[in-house]
Amino acid sequence: MTIRRVLPFALLLAGALSCSEATAPGRAPVYEWRLVLGTDTLSFHWPKSALPVKVWVEDSLGMPARVQEGIATWRAAFLYGEYDAVLVADSAAADVLVRVTTAPGASVAAARRLHTAFPGCEGATDIDTVATRFELRLPVRIYITPKYDPTQVDLTECFRITARHELGHSLGLFQHTTDPVDIMFSQPEAQALSGRDVNTAQVAAHWPSNMAPTR
Repeated sequence: MTIRRVLPFALLLAGALSCSEATAPGRAPVYEWRLVLGTDTLSFHWPKSALPVKVWVEDSLGMPARVQEGIATWRAAFLYGEYDAVLVADSAAADVLVRVTTAPGASVAAARRLHTAFPGCEGATDIDTVATRFELRLPVRIYITPKYDPTQVDLTECFRITARHELGHSLGLFQHTTDPVDIMFSQPEAQALSGRDVNTAQVAAHWPSNMAPTR
């Protein structure tokens, strides 16, 4: 069913939390995380049957360690095991691909690219909603790109923050925030998840998902 953006977000949030109060956390504040395409408001979280999410990471510049740290950070944000992920060696079997390279031009008309910039590196995540808009085509593709020669500049923290941010997109936080204290800020610099990041991720995990992962 299409979720129409006709009611204020706060009203929709209150309604959703009241319907699932026994399991869903109701702490505020949260920010808008859903993807709006035309008249459709798209929400996604990984179904339990898809956990742990399988993530393949290009073995370059220590990126597997940075992504593993990001997975641990997001996993700890949830109360009931709503998110988990593992690194896998086979890219063909992965739900999420992380490459250390410049993001190519978007080749799929339905894809929405979420681009982020950090002083030393940048990231991008492609969210492909397929023609129906109510499917999330797998694998989700993440790109992390150094802006400087990593042999000359220590980009470890830049990679750590960017990987954490892009993983946030891959678990369903499809919007950027306007507050630099949030890891989902468009130019992330936060060293940890903010209270709003945690609360929004928890609420999103219990919000009715109208996108299904598909290959």
